[in-house]
Amino acid sequence: MRFSKQLLLICLLLPIMGSGLAQEAEFEIEPRPADPAGLAHKSLMLDVVRAGERYVAVGERGHVVVSRDGREWEQARFVPVSATLTRVAFAGGRLWAVGHDSTIIHSRDMGDTWSLQHFEPEWERPLLDVRFFNSNEGIAVGAYGLFMRTDNAGRDWEVFEMADLVTSEAIDWDEAAEFVEELADDAVTDDTHDWDDDLYDAGADFDRGCYEFMECHLNALLDLGAGRLMIAAERGYGFRSTDGGETWESFRFPYPGSMFGLLAANDGVLAFGLRGNVQYSDDFGDSWDVLDSGLSSSLMGGAVDANGDPVMVGTGAAVLRYDLTQNVFRLREDRLGSDYAAVLITESGNLILAGEDGLKYE
Repeated sequence: MRFSKQLLLICLLLPIMGSGLAQEAEFEIEPRPADPAGLAHKSLMLDVVRAGERYVAVGERGHVVVSRDGREWEQARFVPVSATLTRVAFAGGRLWAVGHDSTIIHSRDMGDTWSLQHFEPEWERPLLDVRFFNSNEGIAVGAYGLFMRTDNAGRDWEVFEMADLVTSEAIDWDEAAEFVEELADDAVTDDTHDWDDDLYDAGADFDRGCYEFMECHLNALLDLGAGRLMIAAERGYGFRSTDGGETWESFRFPYPGSMFGLLAANDGVLAFGLRGNVQYSDDFGDSWDVLDSGLSSSLMGGAVDANGDPVMVGTGAAVLRYDLTQNVFRLREDRLGSDYAAVLITESGNLILAGEDGLKYE
C-alpha cells in the first residue's frame, strides 16, 4: 500500500514540529498572501464545499479555488495567507476556512476574496475543522485540544482548551484497557497487521495518552442540530455536547485509533478513520457498532448522498459507499492511485473529490 507522505502529514493533522519558530523567533511572523498559481486546483486540496450556486475548495499554500460546475476551477483573487488550509464552511451567505498557523479566513463574496480573522503561527497548533450554525455563531477545533468559538461572524474568537470545557466523562477505563490489550494480542499473532503508535503496547498499564492532559487533536466536528455536537479525536477519544458546545462529555470509540470524520446517517452517527475503521451509533455515542468496511487503508473525508447513504474517501484512491438499507459496503480503490482527503456530492449525484492531485469530478 502506497501512502502519500505529503497528504498524510497534512491530513493526519500533525503540526510541523521542530521549526524553532515558536520560541526562537525574536520577531513577529506576518502572514504572506497566497501566490497566484495557474494550476492551483491541481495541487493538494483538502476540502470542498457548496456555497450557493458555486463550489469552493481549499488546500496547501493558501490555495482557494472556486467553480460554477465542479469541473472548471479558478483561483480566488485574494487570500491573505499562504498557510495550508484544512477545512472550509459555508453558512448565511458567508465562508470561513481554517488551517495551519491557527489560521481563520473569511469571505463575504462567495470565495473570490478573503480577509484574515486569526493567525497565530507561534502556537504551532493547526485548526482542523470549522462549523458555523448561522451567519454569526461558529466553532473551530484543532490540534492539542484547541477549541475556538465566535458569536459575531468571526470578528472576535474566544480561545479555549478542551480541558476547560469537559465537565463529565463516559468512559469505562477497565473495558477500554481490555479491548486494547485484545487488539495488541491479535497483532502479535498477525504479521499482516501494521501496528503503530496510534495504538497502545500490550502488557503495559493502560496508557491514557493525549487524554491524560486533554491534549488530543480534535479532528472533526459534527452538528446534529438542537445543540447536539460531536467531535472525533485521536487515539479513540471523542467528545459530545448537548448545549451547543458550552460544555462537553468525553467518551471512547470502540477502535482505539484516530477517527478523522463524522457523518449524520440514518438518525445516527457514522465515525470513520484510521485503517478503514467505521463505527455507527444510534444513541449519540452511548454505544457503537463496529462495521466491517473491508478496507485497511485510512478514511479521511465523507459526505451523505441524496438517499442518505454515506460516501467516504481516503488513501489509495478509496471511495467507500455504505448502503444503509442493505447494510452493505461497496468499495472502489486503486492502491497505486492518489489519496483523497474530502468528497462533495453534487445535486446530480456526481462526486467532487479533493486530494493529493487536486480536484476530480466524476
